[in-house]
Amino acid sequence: MNAPLPIRLRVFFPFAAGYFLSYLYRTINAVIASDLTADLGVGPSSPGLLTGIYFIAFASFQLPLGALLDRCDARKVETLLLFFAGVGAFLFGTARSFTGLLLGRALIGLGVSACLMAAFKAHTTWFSPNVWPMINGFQLASGSLGAIFATVPVETAAQTIGWRGLFLVLAALTFLAAAAIFWGVPQSPSPRSTPEPGKGKHGCKHIFTSATFWRVAPLTTFSQAAFLSIQGLWAGPWLRDVGNLERADVANVLFWVAIAMASGFMTLGSVGSRLSRRGITIKREKRTDGRITR
Repeated sequence: MNAPLPIRLRVFFPFAAGYFLSYLYRTINAVIASDLTADLGVGPSSPGLLTGIYFIAFASFQLPLGALLDRCDARKVETLLLFFAGVGAFLFGTARSFTGLLLGRALIGLGVSACLMAAFKAHTTWFSPNVWPMINGFQLASGSLGAIFATVPVETAAQTIGWRGLFLVLAALTFLAAAAIFWGVPQSPSPRSTPEPGKGKHGCKHIFTSATFWRVAPLTTFSQAAFLSIQGLWAGPWLRDVGNLERADVANVLFWVAIAMASGFMTLGSVGSRLSRRGITIKREKRTDGRITR
């Protein structure tokens, strides 16, 4: 299905806003780490734990999330989860102990866990397959914009209203994004499916026994883990403590890292769509003679 342009815009922008916030939350600790340690008197390893708890909550919900997206409208799933993210941001901004920070950060990780997958699910409903690489690339680029915002703009905001005020603003923006998705995105025209009992378990077995999955998963896992560890956690302290850069200079370096990531997502997505229109796909196809081609 390729919906009319106004409908596609109503689908893309609210989900893009959610993923923007997801990536901002993901990488913001690299800039505000020194504020957290100074304000709450926690050790230098604490920002690492706060970053890790976000990813633990985020990753732990991915398999249940897949089942939810199979059964429910993507906009409803993401609306509910973004509400938890907003609550988490509020708790984080008002926390007076490290335990409060951990709880808030965990709720944020849980709450933004659907921001990419729900968008992909909506794209398959409202966009034709030949533009999926491009629209998914732009969705990923919207996350990169969140990473960009989590550099110089966040540094400026933290100096102006403090990191607590910043998180209260983010909480309000997260609630607004949830409202925009619920009331702005049209309801999916596809009938809600009710998977057969045990089908989800068999689906997981099929994935984890797939040779294709094991060819792709290690590459994406290690590359993403390395990049996110550097960009979202260790680059900031390293540039400050080893590179001897001032806070503003650290934010500037992270800004250009995020710019490069956004450019890569948009370029690869556009190239993928162009190749798809020319008949060059990444899917393995079975020919009539039974042979497998790529």
